[in-house]
Amino acid sequence: MLTLGKIDHIHIRVTDVPKALKWYQRVLAMAPDPRYKHMREGPHGAVMLANANGAVRLAVSEDKSGEANHQGDIAFVVSGQDFLEWIDQLAGERVTNRDGQTIARDSVRDHRFFCSLSFVDPFGNPFEIVSYDHTWLVGKLKLNEQLE
Repeated sequence: MLTLGKIDHIHIRVTDVPKALKWYQRVLAMAPDPRYKHMREGPHGAVMLANANGAVRLAVSEDKSGEANHQGDIAFVVSGQDFLEWIDQLAGERVTNRDGQTIARDSVRDHRFFCSLSFVDPFGNPFEIVSYDHTWLVGKLKLNEQLE
């Protein structure tokens, strides 16, 4: 039976990223994690914040609708081998992503030093599974160098 690792990060959507970053830094003592700097550009536009020991991470991004009222993804971390098994498990269960496409191995996103797989439950709640066994997964999945 497959199991999930700990929660890796939670996506937070806001209407004003600079204002949010100041608030999270001042109130929760969270600061941008420089390892994720490349994610600020491109389709994610997310700033990964972490507490001092890195045990808590929030991916803060701007809500393009200006409402910032939809759910944020909860991301779980697993090993590389478990990541592959989760892809197959989700595909076998006909789980879909936000666009209604069934999860498959080509659903994996390469983020340079980790890989992710996003999906929704039957009610539209978003989830993500991530693995930091990046090099191993890139070889197994033969991922294109499309970085997000």
